[in-house]
Amino acid sequence: MKRKLALLLLVMGILLMVTASASAGATTANGWYEGEEIYYILGGVEEGVTERGENDLYLIGGDRVFQANVAEFIPGEAGYSPHWNVNVVHTAEGVTLADILTSPYVSSHYPGALFDDVEDILDAEAAGLVTIETPGVVVLCPVISEQGAEAPGNKELPEVFPPFPNKF
Repeated sequence: MKRKLALLLLVMGILLMVTASASAGATTANGWYEGEEIYYILGGVEEGVTERGENDLYLIGGDRVFQANVAEFIPGEAGYSPHWNVNVVHTAEGVTLADILTSPYVSSHYPGALFDDVEDILDAEAAGLVTIETPGVVVLCPVISEQGAEAPGNKELPEVFPPFPNKF
């Protein structure tokens, strides 16, 4: 029940960000891909679509709650699409942040990012450290350059996050 409420709040938050940006330039956000920072436009939730293609986006504990999201593909790679299937990553039952921090899957960018690569997230799942929830949400978020994200009129989401809790 608690996770269903969290997922509903996640979707509502995405919709609010899109609505707020409609009168100005685009709302942009940073993210991670294979250890590198990327940028994208927040185009919003795609209504009536529960999955599209193979491009996945991983939200660590929720949408930009503790860190920027992690993308599976970027432009130029097979599988890339600006339509991303949302996946929410949580600590597995009986696992704490300390357990994850002692694993080989943690980003070298920690504490700014616990994970910065989809492969590490999937390996952490296989090792029983995290679970991945697929809420059946697709978002439209085309990857752009850092200069595009910072273009006049665009609204950049903050890149500073609160510390990770013991469980997320």
